[in-house]
Amino acid sequence: MYRAALLNAVDTITYGLYPLPDNAICTPGNESTVSGTFTIASGAEFTPSLQNQSSVDFKTLAFDVQQLIYEIFQAGLLKSVYKSCQVLEFRNGSVIVLFKLHFTQITANENIHQELVLGIEANNADINKKFFIDNTTIVIADAQEMATTSPSTTLRQCPPDERICADSSFCIQETRFCDGLSDCPDGSDEHEKFCSTPCDGQFFLSEASGTFHSKNYPQLYDPNLSCRWIISVRDGYSIKFDFQSFDTEEFSDVLDIYEGIGPNKILRASLWGTNPGTVRIFSNQATAEFITDYSNNHNGFKAIYGTFLSDNVTNEEKINCNFEDGFCYWFQEIQDYDGWERVHGPTYPPTSGPNEDHTFGNSSGYYLTPGIQVIPGILKSVRLLSLPLKENSVPLCLSFWYHMYGVNVYRLNVFNIFANSTETIIFQKEGNYGPSWNYGQVTLSETSGTVVAFEAIQNQRFGDIAIDDIGLFPGSCNESGFPEPTRVPTVPTTALLPSDCGGPTELWEPNVTFHSANYPQNYPNLASCVWYLNAAPGKNIQLHFQVFNLENIYDVVEIRDGRGPDSLLLAVYTGSAPVKDVFSTTSAMSVYFTSDSTGTAKGFLANYTTGLRLGMPEPCNSTSFQCGSGECIPNTAVCDKHRDCDDGTDERHCVRLFNSSMSGLVQFKVQSEWHTACIDHWNEDISNDICHRLGLGNVNLTSAVLSEGNGPFVTLIQVEDGSLSLLPSDQCANQSVIHIQCQQRECGKRLVPIKSGSKIVGGSDAALGAWPWIVSLYYNDRQTCGASLVNQEWLVSAAHCVYGRNLIPSNWKARLGLHTNLNLTQPQIATQMIDQIVINPQYNRRTKDSDIVMMHLQFKVNYSDYIQPICLPETDQEFSVGINCSIAGWGRTQSGGPVPNILQEAEIPLISNHKCQQQMPEYNITDNMVCGGYEEGGIDTCQGDSGGPMMCQQNNEWFLVGVTSFGYGCAQPSRPGVYVRVTEFTNWIKSFII
Repeated sequence: MYRAALLNAVDTITYGLYPLPDNAICTPGNESTVSGTFTIASGAEFTPSLQNQSSVDFKTLAFDVQQLIYEIFQAGLLKSVYKSCQVLEFRNGSVIVLFKLHFTQITANENIHQELVLGIEANNADINKKFFIDNTTIVIADAQEMATTSPSTTLRQCPPDERICADSSFCIQETRFCDGLSDCPDGSDEHEKFCSTPCDGQFFLSEASGTFHSKNYPQLYDPNLSCRWIISVRDGYSIKFDFQSFDTEEFSDVLDIYEGIGPNKILRASLWGTNPGTVRIFSNQATAEFITDYSNNHNGFKAIYGTFLSDNVTNEEKINCNFEDGFCYWFQEIQDYDGWERVHGPTYPPTSGPNEDHTFGNSSGYYLTPGIQVIPGILKSVRLLSLPLKENSVPLCLSFWYHMYGVNVYRLNVFNIFANSTETIIFQKEGNYGPSWNYGQVTLSETSGTVVAFEAIQNQRFGDIAIDDIGLFPGSCNESGFPEPTRVPTVPTTALLPSDCGGPTELWEPNVTFHSANYPQNYPNLASCVWYLNAAPGKNIQLHFQVFNLENIYDVVEIRDGRGPDSLLLAVYTGSAPVKDVFSTTSAMSVYFTSDSTGTAKGFLANYTTGLRLGMPEPCNSTSFQCGSGECIPNTAVCDKHRDCDDGTDERHCVRLFNSSMSGLVQFKVQSEWHTACIDHWNEDISNDICHRLGLGNVNLTSAVLSEGNGPFVTLIQVEDGSLSLLPSDQCANQSVIHIQCQQRECGKRLVPIKSGSKIVGGSDAALGAWPWIVSLYYNDRQTCGASLVNQEWLVSAAHCVYGRNLIPSNWKARLGLHTNLNLTQPQIATQMIDQIVINPQYNRRTKDSDIVMMHLQFKVNYSDYIQPICLPETDQEFSVGINCSIAGWGRTQSGGPVPNILQEAEIPLISNHKCQQQMPEYNITDNMVCGGYEEGGIDTCQGDSGGPMMCQQNNEWFLVGVTSFGYGCAQPSRPGVYVRVTEFTNWIKSFII
């Protein structure tokens, strides 16, 4: 602001009184008066207050201009005749100054001009001066010839909230300037030169189409901007806005679009963040205003406007909308910035609102949800309105999808608003219907002039309502085929978020420190908090905990890379041990903190820094190999049978079958280059070893193939310790190379036939050796979960089993070959420590999605009749709805009941995800899940079975189809069990075992 730069010039100000030299006081002179103007190019910034002669800003700048002119003439040839000056007006355009000069005798205009030019050049050369004047803009004219000023030397004084018109005859409210309507008699309040925006220099847009954009677009816009555009097209047309790109700071840097101009304009859209799609204004006049705050500038927007004829829009076009490209022809009256918002992905918190849209069923699609500043206990509503419908000869069916999920969901209304402004409710739902989209429909019998309105009413947080896929088609509505949703019973709840989560939830540098609530005092119970850490685009984040002390296991900090549904799990911390710094790979990080109902601790104090490639290793040069753990080793050390990388990645994927997964030419990687194996010194044991290294069974066929090309080749020799020695060469001695065909790995074979009709809940004992891949997991020597053996080293289980228990893997033990808990020393049992736990990075504890974990045994286990791996399904392998699959585990035999001593088993049918979603409306059943169970209940997995397998048999082999994840109670009617769909994670599992 200019005023801040002039504080040293107004030290003696006493509210509008300025000490001036005696002969510089601006009193009119009778001898000679001329008018003048020049432009202050830098050092002063135009603000609306410079239009008000009563304002401090006007008086401050006028003083400095008058002082400068006085000093120029006192140092020049006209010192003896100069008397005084008078600043009349400041105008926009950097700052344009209009003034009058008074002399004691008639003085030639050219002499006055020359004196000002010389004096201003000297002023501009003085680095101590406050502002720079463009001397090419200096104009001196006779007072009566200066058309831009009033001939009067007595100016009207305006009240503080008003501004004077250019002809000095009227004062109007400052808000009436540049609003599209002329209020000054001379129209100066809407003059293009005064109203042109600092964004792109435009103001009044009257063509049938055009563009406008934020300042500096596509570069970062400036802080503290205020830009306004008036769009006016031909009568009878309406205006639509599209955006070539849109990127502003969420909630803070806002583009408001109004229907109409002047003081009676109506706010129709408040836009921020990402591209809002098409915005339609059903008027031939619109106002667009872009306001930015003081920080976090983005790349801004470029808007493209055009026209359309709203009278030609059909009833179907007025209604049909999936909100993928905007609001279509729907509009709203936004009050206090509350309105329907077009969003994608989950709403916050995860226990309220959708996780994805209905149209596509994923986080990329858009839907509408109310953006209401909720005041607990105060009813607030938002309405979405259609254009008036035309008369139709037959009834019309209005269809839509709605989502009402959360402990405090209130009410959704659908209205008919008739031409006489009377309203009728035609659809109403109230309460919590679980985390699923539900179908609604209603017949519209009368359409002439009728407006359809969707109204969401909220009075508490955590009560999000959403709508999507609104449609209209001829004829009365028929039976929909969709079941009527079941309302979730209301139960007493505790607030999900404490009143103070330890500071702001949206953090940017330099505000980089945050902490748990009440820190350094103990945090509260039942806390559920989230902090979003942000870095500039292209940078990543390093999170550091200065203090960390939580109740172990039950109170947890979770850190995710990015934000929203696509964020990836980085770390889960609990307890009081020092925790490692966490690094993001993106410019955003989400930190969640939850505590249970009992026990608290001091909590945590954390901060973060941002930078380029923080925590990421520097790339290796061309002669080196980069380990997965970051370090660089020579290419010669890759696949040399010696582990040089900390994580062993230099010795992985060192052999392959060329162009095939089951058969092909054998190739070895030597110094980062693939070499084809020669037949020299080859034997069947080497073939078997190669097949086993590739995660396959024994060799089925070994054959010699004539070598073609010039290599490179490698000859293998088995040395005394059983290892293979690699001898690279340019050719094979026998001119032949090796081709092998491997068998599938033996898996999914059990020795004891399964009983039919047995169960876990309400079930019976499994026979010894019936399920040789089932593993019992013990945490701190307490039986906790199940798992499945997929090779000699790795187990698959559920991520929620290890969540908060993953920091010290050795606290976990795996018992393989276990049948009964009554005797843990039976010879078929193998007990192993866990030395590595890898939770799937997509796991989301709040939505229960991707609930899968890999656990590594300390040593390879030996297979036996009682210990065998289960088969992994291929990613495209199908297991049809309705087939019976098996479940097994040591979990409770009824909800809250006792734990069995002997392994339990059961059969359940697979059901479709669609049916599962209907029967489990509290949850979002995703493609990463598979469900099973009986309509009447009675058979199910239960507490303690988590992580265990759901197994389906194909071609006499048992496949790991599901991992036990969650349910609603145990074995209740129409409440299936939900399992991780393993086919969605086959490749992820194989990345560990092959």
